[in-house]
Amino acid sequence: MSVLDPKMTRAVDQYIDEQHERFSDLGKLLFDTFGFDEKNNRIATQVRNLQQVASSAVRFADIEDFVKNQMGKKGNKDWQRIGDHVLKVLEKLRNQSTEMTDNPAEAMAVRLRLARGWVRAVVSEYLYQVAQKQMGAAT
Repeated sequence: MSVLDPKMTRAVDQYIDEQHERFSDLGKLLFDTFGFDEKNNRIATQVRNLQQVASSAVRFADIEDFVKNQMGKKGNKDWQRIGDHVLKVLEKLRNQSTEMTDNPAEAMAVRLRLARGWVRAVVSEYLYQVAQKQMGAAT
C-alpha cells in the first residue's frame, strides 16, 4: 500500500469532516438496529466487528465483504435490514476515492483512510447513543 502525501491526507480528512454528520446518522441507525446489552452493559458485537474489520482491512473490499457476509447469514435480519444502506455508503466512499485520484495504488490507500475515518465516526455516534441510553436520555 502506498503512503499518502500530506496534501492527499488533508483532502481525505477534510472529506471525512465534511461528511461527519452523515456518518453519524449511520451510527444512530446501528444503535437503533443492534442496541446494546443493558443487563451486562455491553455494546453490540456486530458494531465492534465492523470496527475491527475496517481498522484491520488490507483491502477496502474486505469491509464490503464483511457486510455482505453478515447479510447472508441465516437469521441475521438486522444486517439484512441495514446492510444495503451500509453498502451504499461504502460505495460512495469508493467513488470518492476515484474522484480524489486516478492513481490506482493511491486510490486504494485513500479508500482505506476514508473507511477508517467513516467507521470511527459511525462507532463514536453508536457509543454516544449507548451513553445517552445509559444516562436515561436517549436521543
